[in-house]
Amino acid sequence: MHRRQTFRALAMASILLAAPSFAQDADDAEAVPALKRTFPTRPVNTTADPSLADMEQGESSGTGKSEPADLAIPLLRPSLAPVDLRSVVRPLPPGQSAKLPAVAPSLPAVTREADARAEYEPLGLRLGSVVVNATSSTGIGLRRHSVEGNETFLRSNGVLTARSDWESNSLELRLGGAYRRSLAGIDETLPEGDARLSGRFDITDADRLTASAGWTLRDDTSGDGKENTFSGTLGYERFGGIVGLKTALGVDRTVNETDPTLDNAALSLSLRLSHDSGAVLQPFVEVGAFGRDFDRPAAGDGFSRSGVGGEAKVGVAVARDDLTGEIALGYGYEWLKEDSLDDVSGVIGSASLSWDATELLRLTGTATTSFEPTSSAGASGVVKRIGETTVTYALAPNAFVVAGGGLTLEDYVGVDRKVTTTTLKAGLGYKLNRSVELGLDGEHKIVRSSEAGGDYTDSSITATLTLRQ
Repeated sequence: MHRRQTFRALAMASILLAAPSFAQDADDAEAVPALKRTFPTRPVNTTADPSLADMEQGESSGTGKSEPADLAIPLLRPSLAPVDLRSVVRPLPPGQSAKLPAVAPSLPAVTREADARAEYEPLGLRLGSVVVNATSSTGIGLRRHSVEGNETFLRSNGVLTARSDWESNSLELRLGGAYRRSLAGIDETLPEGDARLSGRFDITDADRLTASAGWTLRDDTSGDGKENTFSGTLGYERFGGIVGLKTALGVDRTVNETDPTLDNAALSLSLRLSHDSGAVLQPFVEVGAFGRDFDRPAAGDGFSRSGVGGEAKVGVAVARDDLTGEIALGYGYEWLKEDSLDDVSGVIGSASLSWDATELLRLTGTATTSFEPTSSAGASGVVKRIGETTVTYALAPNAFVVAGGGLTLEDYVGVDRKVTTTTLKAGLGYKLNRSVELGLDGEHKIVRSSEAGGDYTDSSITATLTLRQ
């Protein structure tokens, strides 16, 4: 009960993870349609929280003003995005929840449509050199679960962001939370939340330090409990000459409320070298090492899952007016200290691509791979691969429609168990003015498991009211 009270205080009041927030981030970027830069204006993040990436997209939106056309450009063009490098051992973003999923679209920054869309753009609140934006939304929905039954629920979500507007360096704070409570039918309450403070410190025109600290609350890998993860990251980046360098050290502490044998601490170190030639295609290579230590042996068989590992990927980043992002492929391996358990290994991939097919249509795709822990008897861990695609279309300056799909593959190492989750999503949003938006979203999830009794379907539809500042 104490945790829920703490969460509710953090989460604000309300907002749902769906259609009402469809156009927010993209519209933010449209506040500066005329600005032409020599480097991509949309940061690429292959594995970090999508909501954080979207927030970076709306860098100047809080003021409701366009940046001056003569904005100073850094002396050395940063082709590498200022985001965390994330190892396969680090927890996945809280947005990838099993029970509170989000359709996360974005819209093209269309120059000739910018003036019309600006009429529906929230202005935010400026406090000195800091711009604050807040969004809250509440929705009521119907859910049909093939095993658990039918449910009427109330779903809320809130996000508060504060971002500095300094000439050099930057500081950013994000507080968010979601909550779903049954009104009738399935008896459940589902709180989730996240908090993140990140900073960028420019040492020279070519050197930069980055740091971040955060907390997330989300469903664990089985979906039967909650996980608290406390994370910290320290990074260094250098842009200059032909080769760009980025390195990051990450620490994560995970506490599982249902199964304490999953409590662990993870340490990861990543290094990326990029061919920073200024071309449309920029190849890179990324390597990493990691270790994970569990507090106690697993409940299923009494064996410890502690171990060390490494990973390597090669990829290419693309920076074009209508296509930005990156894609990478490689291999990861984790050696467990317990000889009775198989080591965890497999092909790993990551991707984050955004294509403005037309002035009104945007297609996005993301992919992640992670090695997740488990306490199931005989299982060393879970190789989890997630792929998602989203299609977003602007019906009007204040109306948006979104459709998307996702595929999650979970392969349990050491035992014959595989879980495949297919998700279909759709929604629309309609802005009445700068501050009020109506929305409707739906989702259909199909889960197939090789374990007896693990199959089910889960469908829901939600109507929402969103308020923005």
